[in-house]
Amino acid sequence: MRRAKTAVRQWAATSARYAAGAGPALWARAVGRGPGGRRATAAFLRRRMLLLPALAFVALALCAAAYADVHDRSERLRHRCVPALEGLAQARTSLGLAQAQAELRLLTAVQAGQVELGETYRSRLTEASQSLGRVARSGALSRGQEQELRVVSGLVVAYGDKIAWADRNRDSDVLREAGVEYADDLLSGPVTNSAAPGEPTAVLDRIEELEVQLRKETGDLAAWSPLTLTAAGAAVLTTALFAFLAVGTAVFLRDRLRLVSVQLAAGALPVLLTPVLLAFGGAQEHGAQQGARSAVAELADVGAVRAAPRAIEDATDTAYARISAANPDGWSLTAGIVVPAAGVGALASGVTLYLYGRPYPAARTTLRRKYTEA
Repeated sequence: MRRAKTAVRQWAATSARYAAGAGPALWARAVGRGPGGRRATAAFLRRRMLLLPALAFVALALCAAAYADVHDRSERLRHRCVPALEGLAQARTSLGLAQAQAELRLLTAVQAGQVELGETYRSRLTEASQSLGRVARSGALSRGQEQELRVVSGLVVAYGDKIAWADRNRDSDVLREAGVEYADDLLSGPVTNSAAPGEPTAVLDRIEELEVQLRKETGDLAAWSPLTLTAAGAAVLTTALFAFLAVGTAVFLRDRLRLVSVQLAAGALPVLLTPVLLAFGGAQEHGAQQGARSAVAELADVGAVRAAPRAIEDATDTAYARISAANPDGWSLTAGIVVPAAGVGALASGVTLYLYGRPYPAARTTLRRKYTEA
């Protein structure tokens, strides 16, 4: 045990000494001073002429990838998932209200069987069918979910046919009650369901299962993705290295050439500001995604009541408002401007260093001239 503790202490002391010496060594390399003394001006400038733009382009590409992933998630939430959840909630509540209206007209009313279904039932059933159609066109469903939605649409048609059959036979109590009960079994499932748990068979159960799947996907979209975190972390490291070398290059120019390069600073500044801007925009959009996820989660609590359409509209309007408050379109436009501008600044930095190094011949050229003269 003592040997182990001693070994750990020695390792810690060695690591501390190495870390203490690594900082000055790295800074010395950044400003063009190495173990052999100062580096040649031409070689240093030509190396930095290529290294700084390369680091800038890598940093900008990583920043753009991280922001693009966050922005794509905002677009998917706004244009696909939220409309699909809205349509499923409208279809579910409209079918429940349609069934309640059918039971009222054909079973429980004082004049049951003596009057037709009326426009209220038909409008509810039409709203359900149209809502399912909007869900199918939203683009939020996978192939398996699209197949399930087609099954639901077919069952809705069968449900409407059975209620229509009961309405046509409303003079017969037996046929009318049998038709309504069979339609209710299609809609809500029989009282004794022999299907295995987790396998929805009724229309409303299938719709609710689709809602659960889409809410889970919405939660995944509102979370930080591995791509975003990896690209952002790599962008921070690359940008920090670019800033470190850019400062070292500026110090080299001041000490060796006795000049303060405004052109180099002007070219490096957009590269350093772009990650900050995109990080701020991405954080805003991520917060909006969290708000939209919380808003659409309230749709699960909306039941088949008269106030259901208003409740669904309020929840989805809140989700849209929270996404719009982050101004994703504006941030996307900003990214489309600042990233190319920063790329131009990186190229300008390389060109500036190239122009600074032109008066200084390379080492091989100098040696060749001396050999020729001799």
